[in-house]
Amino acid sequence: MDTKYIFRTALLSSVLLAAASCIYPFEPELPSVTEAPLVVEGDIHIGGQTTLRLSHVKSFYETENASSIYVRGHIEGEDGTTVQGQGFFVPGGINLPYSDGVYSDGANQLWFDTANLRPDQRYRLHFSTLTQGGDVLNSFESDWLQPAPAPTIDGLSYSLHEELDQLWIGLTMHGNGSKYFRWTFSEVWEYHSDINSNFEYHPESRTITSNFDKPTLYYCWSRYNSPQINIFSTANQTEDRFEELAFHRIGRTDKRLQILYHITVRLEGMTEDAYNYWNNIQQGSEGQGSIFSPTPSEMASNVRCVTDPGLQVIGYLNASVQAEADMYYDNKQVGFYKASSSRNIRDDQKVSVNRPDSMAYWYARSYLPYSAIYEDMSDAPSHYMWTPKPCIDCRLQGGSKNKPEGWPNDHR
Repeated sequence: MDTKYIFRTALLSSVLLAAASCIYPFEPELPSVTEAPLVVEGDIHIGGQTTLRLSHVKSFYETENASSIYVRGHIEGEDGTTVQGQGFFVPGGINLPYSDGVYSDGANQLWFDTANLRPDQRYRLHFSTLTQGGDVLNSFESDWLQPAPAPTIDGLSYSLHEELDQLWIGLTMHGNGSKYFRWTFSEVWEYHSDINSNFEYHPESRTITSNFDKPTLYYCWSRYNSPQINIFSTANQTEDRFEELAFHRIGRTDKRLQILYHITVRLEGMTEDAYNYWNNIQQGSEGQGSIFSPTPSEMASNVRCVTDPGLQVIGYLNASVQAEADMYYDNKQVGFYKASSSRNIRDDQKVSVNRPDSMAYWYARSYLPYSAIYEDMSDAPSHYMWTPKPCIDCRLQGGSKNKPEGWPNDHR
């Protein structure tokens, strides 16, 4: 989750001295800050991978991109366990990590292999910010963190709401002793463009060939990871469970439901202090807080700078065991999706194969051929129908041709 923090300064009203008819300029004295507060994001995930992200609070008037923060650190366990962080290269350091097909530049983050940590132990995070050459700038540590009890996801389900033209996704879970929770979700879906074209235009030769034996630009896959702060509590309930909690809704005409949709939900327990911290962040980001609500910089963090106690840290770490569940929606079986095409066939163009200049003209205007027209019983087409490229190329709707590993549809 990327969160922007903006410091608020109370503005005092100017005093109008009517007798003298003078206006005195208001020049508030602001505290000088030698180094911007450090923002720490991440949780210790017992039994999985832990990622720590660092950034600096950016001034409202600052226009330059944030500079890189180089960091190294480790997680310490009360039982003597030590897990070294990875994610950058400095002299004597380690190689860059490879994740989801992208090599990280190593700056601003660390990741830890916490798959073998025990949930019955307390843990503490230690890290240092570095110069690009590897020299220590400042060192930080967190409080000792007791992993919250692991919740259980009993299942995910969906319900169809015809009157609202929406599909609702519900979560059934129980807390196993945890009363405060945070959850995230990720989605993958398969969809297709408006037209499946088996023809390819070659701008160099200004010719069109058929490609019936090759993959087309008709089917694509898209992905989304929710960046939102998603928290809830069972503290005011008699039971620490929810039955089909409707946490996500998808419109009936949404492309996510067109063919096959998959959602993965990750749920973790939180301490009450961590919940209160993120609840305040959530209310502030959604505009629900009052003018007296504390800003992130005013809320106590459980991470501190040990080399410079005056250096402010924003963020709150949590230790937990994540529960995970997933679900598919197959429109071929359910048929709830309702197409809402914006394609206008009046935009299509009939272009003669004997007019290569015309084909080049429409190609330059982002049109592609999709249908051959034969006349006078000829074996060769005399014309092709052309349509705007987004009607054919599914990638222009935000997806890609990268089929997820293990995707059930194997005929694409």
